Formats: sequence, C-alpha cells, structure tokens
Amino acid sequence: MDEDEIKQLFIKATNQLVEMKAEVMENYSEMKEVLFGTTQLEAEQESLENELNEVAGLIEDYINENVRVSLDQAEYEKRYNTLVARFDKANTRLKEVKQEVVERQAKGQQMELFMGKLEKVGIIDKFDDNLFLGLVDVIEISRDKKVVKFKDGSEVEV
Repeated sequence: MDEDEIKQLFIKATNQLVEMKAEVMENYSEMKEVLFGTTQLEAEQESLENELNEVAGLIEDYINENVRVSLDQAEYEKRYNTLVARFDKANTRLKEVKQEVVERQAKGQQMELFMGKLEKVGIIDKFDDNLFLGLVDVIEISRDKKVVKFKDGSEVEV
C-alpha cells in the first residue's frame, strides 16, 4: 500500500469512528474511573507507606532492645528476619502500586487527549497529520483485511 492509500484508509476509518462518536464518548465517560482511576491505589499506597514506617520503627526498636538487653540471639535473628521480610514485602508492593498509579495516569492523559481530538472532529475529507497522530495507534494491513486501531482501543475494519 502506498501513502495515498493509507491516507484514504485513515479518512474512511476516522469517518466511521466519528459516526460512533457519541457512543464512544459515552462509554469512555462510564468507564473512565474504572480504567484510569487511582483513588483505591493511592489509598493502598498510603497504607503501605504507613506499614513501612511502622515496621521500620519496630526493627529499630528491636535492634536497640538487643543492644540494651541480652536476648537469645537465635530468637532475635528469627524475629528480626520476620520483620525484615514484612518490610520487604510491603516495599515491593508499594513499588508495584506506585508504578500502576503512574501507568494509569499516563493512559488516562492519553485518553483525555484522544477524546478531546475526537470531540472536535467531524466527517473529514482530507488527511490531517495532527489528527492522524492524535487518533491512530496502529494500522494493520493483511491480505484479508485492513484495520485501523485507535488510541482508545477501538478498531475499525475498512
């Protein structure tokens, strides 16, 4: 396929998407919080940060107790390792949660940009570079079909 054919493919697919614009925007509005919301993750992040602070304090207190009082070292090491494992587990989960928050926020911003472009566009009759870059994720061309995949996840077969 040459460049002009790809441009025509984009125009056809975009016009089909525009015809479904109201439905796409309504679906996005309904699913926005589920797909890109971070409220629960942020609450978990706060809880994990509190857990880390608490466990770090327990470890520090336990080390200080071992310095002041003669504890059974086998028992001390066992409890110390349990506290460190608890700390490590919470810290690992905290890193995962923070990464998920960043990813959801980035995807949400990308979708907001997509929806902003989609909201403004009507039926088009010529290729627009900025519109193409703002709407299209990928175009897949095979012998059997041509599919334009938009950044919101919707696909249009042309």
